Amino acid sequence: MRQRSAPRVMLPDERKREIVQLVTARDGCSVEELASQLGVSKTTIRRDLNDLDQQNLVDRTHGGAIPVVDRVNEYEQRTIQNREAKEAIAERAAAEVHEEQVVAFDSGSTTLEVSRQTPDDLSFAVLTNHPMIAYELGGGPADVRLTGGKFELEQEMLVGPLVETAVERMNFDLAFIGAEGIAADASVTTAFHDAAKIKRLFIANSRRSVVVADGSKLDNRSVVEFCDFSEIDLLVTEVPVPPDLRGALLDYDVAVADDLTP
Repeated sequence: MRQRSAPRVMLPDERKREIVQLVTARDGCSVEELASQLGVSKTTIRRDLNDLDQQNLVDRTHGGAIPVVDRVNEYEQRTIQNREAKEAIAERAAAEVHEEQVVAFDSGSTTLEVSRQTPDDLSFAVLTNHPMIAYELGGGPADVRLTGGKFELEQEMLVGPLVETAVERMNFDLAFIGAEGIAADASVTTAFHDAAKIKRLFIANSRRSVVVADGSKLDNRSVVEFCDFSEIDLLVTEVPVPPDLRGALLDYDVAVADDLTP
């Protein structure tokens, strides 16, 4: 078992679910109350409340939020489904990691879940730009290293020249890459330019690249293309891949592990 001295940090979706629960149970909460309860900054809470308000999951008020009761159960159900999807993807993807490999972990909630699903007793080397992945894999036999760089709060990752230099100096056996869009035109995309640059480097320096993405990312495009299908080896997703997209992947000899949920 990995030994950890601190509690696991919540993912953004987990934190938002907890916010909805707290606001509902207390018939309203202030920003200060939520920040204290969840151990995060007021800035983070304000951003979460704005997101939840846009989704009609809470009503934003001056200094806090009040509940939108009829939407809570819907949000809970969607969150559970998203978590189950990521766990199914991660369990399959983690099977690609073997003893003594050098493995890159891109930032993202799905790659984070992959790190949680890797066997506790597996000895391998890790480089990541996601502090929470380093935290999850620390305390066991894995040799875990962070790239260094500037912490970008919105993306919850390290970015900048230090990251790029660290990745360029490494040769990986395997890279786990997250994506916001995977389309039949062979494009793989993400929302941020900084993230795209780092993903490209992870892929370029890895012998095998595994893209992990839930079903909402399929037949979808985001802002920045960071690779095409010729640069990836395996796609892992929880739902059956649509025929047009599957055909495009197979045209590029990309293996597909899909339809993973019971």
